[in-house]
Amino acid sequence: MDSLCERTQTRTEACACGACARRKPPDEKYRANRRDVQALLDLIAGCVDNHPHLAVDRPTWANVGDVAHLRDRLMEIVVGFAVGPDGEEQVARRRIEEALGTDDEHVGEALIDAM
Repeated sequence: MDSLCERTQTRTEACACGACARRKPPDEKYRANRRDVQALLDLIAGCVDNHPHLAVDRPTWANVGDVAHLRDRLMEIVVGFAVGPDGEEQVARRRIEEALGTDDEHVGEALIDAM
């Protein structure tokens, strides 16, 4: 296993701090981070489908709070990608929220268009 950076507690293969960045060229660091991002996204998708607090037959308000919290955190990430040259996060968030209001079969396309 890769060792962890003492400064950031990130695995050194992916860490981009000054000391760790010098150990590998940028293309290797980029690939390591992209791989980690995809693995983390896959993990989140699996948790949404299988986590006992999120995959329930009869949701309670506590379950609603759990999944709403996850939605809010993911929204922060998506809004970061969607912010335009004007830098207006609220405008980007509104576009994303409106896209999420699209019918299920077209929501993916609407989200892409909103970006």
